[in-house]
Amino acid sequence: MSGGGYSSGGGWGGPGPYGAPPIVTPAWQSGSGGLTRSSSKDQATVFLLSLLLGAFGVDRFYLGQTGLGLLKLFTLGGCGIWSMIDAIVTGLGARRDAEGLVLARDPPVGNPTRSQSVAFLLSYFLGMFGADRFYLGQTGLGLLKLFTFGGLGFWALIDRIIIGMGKMRDAEGNSLKFDN
Repeated sequence: MSGGGYSSGGGWGGPGPYGAPPIVTPAWQSGSGGLTRSSSKDQATVFLLSLLLGAFGVDRFYLGQTGLGLLKLFTLGGCGIWSMIDAIVTGLGARRDAEGLVLARDPPVGNPTRSQSVAFLLSYFLGMFGADRFYLGQTGLGLLKLFTFGGLGFWALIDRIIIGMGKMRDAEGNSLKFDN
């Protein structure tokens, strides 16, 4: 027997009573820096919860961050400021769950070249003027949004929500690049 308690040739992977080790495939997602483990929590769901019920901490409860959820509930989202920041951070695609895992997203479509973070910031601050649509290569929609002041704000709000959920596509039909 060798020092590990296995006979030479026995144990995991070698000939002997145990055979090869079991293959365990966790939920892995391919990221820009290699393989990263993905959360079971969904980016779109977290964004909607953060946007609509963030003042009550529902987004933090959903992510498994109970302490922060209670704190957010008792302070009404830090008088709205914490809720707004959480919605922005989630829309940028930078939120993580309680274990620090990247939120689950739809698989990329096409060849993503435009950033969700940039598109969301443009939509948040300049969406009324169509800056987000111009960035996505959708010049006609950008001009239409510019001349209608983002559809009197409604279109701008809808675009902000779609981008924050990670569902927007560029002019070529590619999904947006997720910068973790």
